[in-house]
Amino acid sequence: MPKIERNQTVPSGRRRPATIIDEATGEEVRVSSVIFGVVMLIAILVATAASMGGSMSQIGTRLGGFMDDTSRLIGIDVEDVSVLGLEDNPGLAEEVRAAAMIEPGENMFRADPHLIKNRVESTSKVLNVRVHRLWPGQIVILADAADPVALWHDGRQWQVVDGMGRVLPGAHAEDHAGLLRLAGRGAPEAAPQLAAALASAPDINGRVAVATRISDRRWDMRFINGVTVRLPEDTALEPAIARLAKLQVRTALTQRPLEMIDLRSAGRVYLRLAQAPVPTPVAEPVSGAAEKT
Repeated sequence: MPKIERNQTVPSGRRRPATIIDEATGEEVRVSSVIFGVVMLIAILVATAASMGGSMSQIGTRLGGFMDDTSRLIGIDVEDVSVLGLEDNPGLAEEVRAAAMIEPGENMFRADPHLIKNRVESTSKVLNVRVHRLWPGQIVILADAADPVALWHDGRQWQVVDGMGRVLPGAHAEDHAGLLRLAGRGAPEAAPQLAAALASAPDINGRVAVATRISDRRWDMRFINGVTVRLPEDTALEPAIARLAKLQVRTALTQRPLEMIDLRSAGRVYLRLAQAPVPTPVAEPVSGAAEKT
């Protein structure tokens, strides 16, 4: 075999056109033929639409309809729309499928994964949405249910908050009575971090009555026995919760007769004792008073 030197041009008579091998049939198809066919198809479609007359918008509409008919004719239309990850919630899966706005028989080229993803996410009921277009005719939507993590009082009623810090539309608070309760402006957005920190501290998680958002940067937690725990800003939230959990295990701190536990200073815990109730005087009967008959 003759050696080809560097930068030496291969004789034109020995070049072969690029080809694509069909794995199903083993046939070779020249790339140039495919490109030529695509160009000719577009040219025919444009010419056909132009011959129908009308403005450019009308031509675009007619061209789109013609492409839809052509895609169905050559077998590249949508055959199936699958929703995976919501098998335990068939009702939500149907909502996702409806929100995707893609039906069998539509043009696969029009099934834009990014557009479908945005439509599904707009329901605010699912997380981690992924959309795949599998040729020749399948659309697969993968999503996770937006699990509720807290209840937030908006000043009028309790709202259900999911793991992304969003209020779940249509969710009923009475169906999630055991969730962490929140109050204050900005509480839903910050709820996932607090819920995750408390989930890792089961010794105190179940004792929190309500957590109130303060200045949209930190929390005050009131426990069921009345003690209030002042937490630091969000950047130090997890270590503070971990400190409180250790103190609770060692000293049962949140069960002591305290009014306030302040964890806002790193390395220090400030306590305020609860004030003892003032005895209420009881009137004694006057001695020697005659009884009425």
